[in-house]
Amino acid sequence: MFALNGYGQAIFKGLNYGMSKSEAKKEFKANKDIYTKIDLGDGVLHRIYQQNFIYDKDKLVGITYSPKDKALGQDLENTVLYLTKTRSFFESIDFETYIENELWNAPVEYIKSESKWGLALNKKDKTTMVQMFPMELQKDSYLVKLVLWHHKTWLGYVEAEEKRQKDRADKSGF
Repeated sequence: MFALNGYGQAIFKGLNYGMSKSEAKKEFKANKDIYTKIDLGDGVLHRIYQQNFIYDKDKLVGITYSPKDKALGQDLENTVLYLTKTRSFFESIDFETYIENELWNAPVEYIKSESKWGLALNKKDKTTMVQMFPMELQKDSYLVKLVLWHHKTWLGYVEAEEKRQKDRADKSGF
């Protein structure tokens, strides 16, 4: 779908942009301990499941992270704390705001909105994008969706969505 530039750039530890599915799976299995407990400080723990790797043309372009030990979800207060503290962590390591939906850290309102991007942070060296937003698992139970993306791939998805929206508007006749 989109060209991959930067093969070999790390998404996280030994998981690199452009890895094949078999390479990513092998890396994950060999180092499972470091991928299943990722401590961002302030009590914020994330983990990776290999089934949450994101591929484009069979090349690794992103990884979805999950709050550790929160498979059944979090209450509203903890969801907001995870979102806020996760943002602070990434900003402390050279990420800056690229897109910020005003509801990105207000789970109830965000879920009712039509927002697609939530909060997106851009690493200053233009290698990585971080995207995060709340998801509702069931009534009063939420989960923070955190995805690290290959920078150019993620921008390609955003541009494709903007083009779809423009084409739809053009076809409307207004």
